[in-house]
Amino acid sequence: MDPTLYAPWQAARILGVSPATLRRMAALVEEVLHPLPRDAGGGRLWPEGVLGLLAEARGRAKAEGIPLREALLQVKEASGAEGAFPPPPPLATQASGEEALALLRALLERLERVEGELAALRAENQALRESLKALEAPRPRRPWWAFWRR
Repeated sequence: MDPTLYAPWQAARILGVSPATLRRMAALVEEVLHPLPRDAGGGRLWPEGVLGLLAEARGRAKAEGIPLREALLQVKEASGAEGAFPPPPPLATQASGEEALALLRALLERLERVEGELAALRAENQALRESLKALEAPRPRRPWWAFWRR
């Protein structure tokens, strides 16, 4: 692993926050800046530059009493954060045209199957709604205190 990329638990320890707080911050960072790089298992990796920006934004948010989102936007504008956070690498396009076409055909087959299942579920749902209308309404119950009026 690149020494400038940190695992989530390491990033949480560096920032002094819990992993749950770091996950909330990750959503905000990905929204304001760029998507975070991912490891082979799909977990987020935290670049050192992003941790610095986030730490600065947290300090500014606490000092000025502003939301973290606003502080992160201010820090991004002030530092020109585009260089500190490289965009994710492009998707690998090493598959041949035939492999890509086969993948697209398999995807189309799955999509058609799912659309068929969805249509069947919609029809069943409509039939259930119609049968529900046909049921008679329940008799109104006597209030519990009506027992004493005998």
